[in-house]
Amino acid sequence: MGSSNIRDFLTSFSPSLDFFAISSGDGRIKIWDTVKGQIQTEFADIVSTGGTNLFGKPEKGHLSVDYSCMKWLSLDKKKKRKLGSSLLVLGTGSGDVLALDISAGQLKWKVNDCHPGGVSAISLPTHDSCIYTAGTDGIVCKLDSMTGNLLGKFRASAKAISSMSVSSDGKVLATAAAQLKVFNCSDHTKIQKFSGHPGSVRCMVFTDDGKYILSSAISERNVAIWKIDGGKKQSACCVLAMDHPAVFLDSRCVDAADVDASGLYVLAISEMGICYFWYGKNIEELRNAKSTKISLSLDDQFSKSQKISTIFAAKLQGTAKPASAHIFLAYGLVIKPSFEKVIVHSGSDVKLNSSTDGILLPISQSRKSKKGSNSHKEVSALDRANAEDAILPIPKVLDFHHQKKKHQNSAIVPDEVMADDLANDKRGAQAKEEKDDMEKAGHPPTICMEDRLRTLGILDNKDDLTSDLVFDSMKTRGINIEANMPQKK
Repeated sequence: MGSSNIRDFLTSFSPSLDFFAISSGDGRIKIWDTVKGQIQTEFADIVSTGGTNLFGKPEKGHLSVDYSCMKWLSLDKKKKRKLGSSLLVLGTGSGDVLALDISAGQLKWKVNDCHPGGVSAISLPTHDSCIYTAGTDGIVCKLDSMTGNLLGKFRASAKAISSMSVSSDGKVLATAAAQLKVFNCSDHTKIQKFSGHPGSVRCMVFTDDGKYILSSAISERNVAIWKIDGGKKQSACCVLAMDHPAVFLDSRCVDAADVDASGLYVLAISEMGICYFWYGKNIEELRNAKSTKISLSLDDQFSKSQKISTIFAAKLQGTAKPASAHIFLAYGLVIKPSFEKVIVHSGSDVKLNSSTDGILLPISQSRKSKKGSNSHKEVSALDRANAEDAILPIPKVLDFHHQKKKHQNSAIVPDEVMADDLANDKRGAQAKEEKDDMEKAGHPPTICMEDRLRTLGILDNKDDLTSDLVFDSMKTRGINIEANMPQKK
């Protein structure tokens, strides 16, 4: 995701959608609490070899910070709002695979040089605790989610694998290289192959029933749907058109007792940050369905100053009613994203409002951890609702003595003096009228300290507060200023 698209960002929602992980290419990973809308944890400067200290200085060698893929793993299948059993699995361009323990804030395990040349894809079955990884070496590896130990591997292609996905039950795996190939996970036998993507496949996902595969390639403005039936047909059974290539895909297949509620729901995000939604009761109806768009509605001033404000993550959360779905979105700015659940009806486009409220200030505070030697950077957020005093103007304190000297030393034209005197007389008359109105309304008048001293007889009308002669005048009247002053220590 650069200034105009979202290709360079890595994002992942937790299975419960309560937490959101994002990496913007600078080696930092931020975990956002989607309910509170604030940063939960931040990872930076992960040591590349051997250590589990996340905040130490990087050692020499290849530093594994150019993350190429990211998946969130929940070891607790019950969707509870907690981080105690959550791991964030990442692949790097240097070929390493690592898992971050979100609750402990440390590296859980790491596999060095798992895929020489770089890790290109990570996929996790819903009903299994293993992890599948694919790389540019054409190899698919199966890792243990708790330890990172290698459980098995096989060669899926002679060319670099650009994308991979595994079905929710963990029985079928699909890879994309020059062709799309479907394998049986138990014995690694090839079930079916497809052709039709001239470019590298960027994203690929199974439907939750395991009957279809959705894919989209670089420079292709469409989403292809492939039916897995073991046959020899190699073409897509359905193609969904988009205005720009897709960077993310999601789907949900509903097989309900109510025929009207059944159907296939498809979600995609384009490079330009526009979310697309399709619905069809079957493949034939989905093929003819018109896309429903979800985009941001920005004013001209905001869109010119903040060009990266966009939708950069989405997830199908469930179905509301036939042809409608609940979609959970992350949108706005990457430094302070907004999270919202929207109901989308097929055929009705949605516009989301976005503003500059809640943008993070560029202020960081360094704090040492409890163990002493390691440091961690905190990021402070300042929302518009909690920062009313921050937008008030700063009062100016005038130096009257300096202003008077400056006035005396400057050359003054008589006409200008007369104009100033008239303006001062006018302001004085206006102030007197306001004072009389306040007294009639029952408000006590505001008395200047100088006027009060003159009323008490301490100062004469001839005394000038900016001159030292006023103190000599007070001494001649018997007023001892130093009598009540405390003694100097």
